[in-house]
Amino acid sequence: MVKKEILDFSNQHKGALIFAAGFATAIVGKKILESKVVKDTTADYVASVMAFKKDAEDRAAEIKENAESQLEEDEEDQEDEDEKKVIEIKEAKEVKPRRSSKKI
Repeated sequence: MVKKEILDFSNQHKGALIFAAGFATAIVGKKILESKVVKDTTADYVASVMAFKKDAEDRAAEIKENAESQLEEDEEDQEDEDEKKVIEIKEAKEVKPRRSSKKI
């Protein structure tokens, strides 16, 4: 009989019960968020994220520097190869094949 009375009461005052449950949840949530454990944990995570961000930025800068250095070396190598080709072409033009005076 008690169960039926409780169910009838809850059906009649459904809105008030939902409000009271929401209010109780807000109070408990506030207490949890204000606890020292949560604050310390949050501070530790924020510090970890900031350290990770700094490390990632440093690594990205290092990668960028290495890429720029490699690009400069490749450009210098390409210029050297181009100069060698130009010299080879000039030498090939200067050296004329000898014609044989013998007729076959």
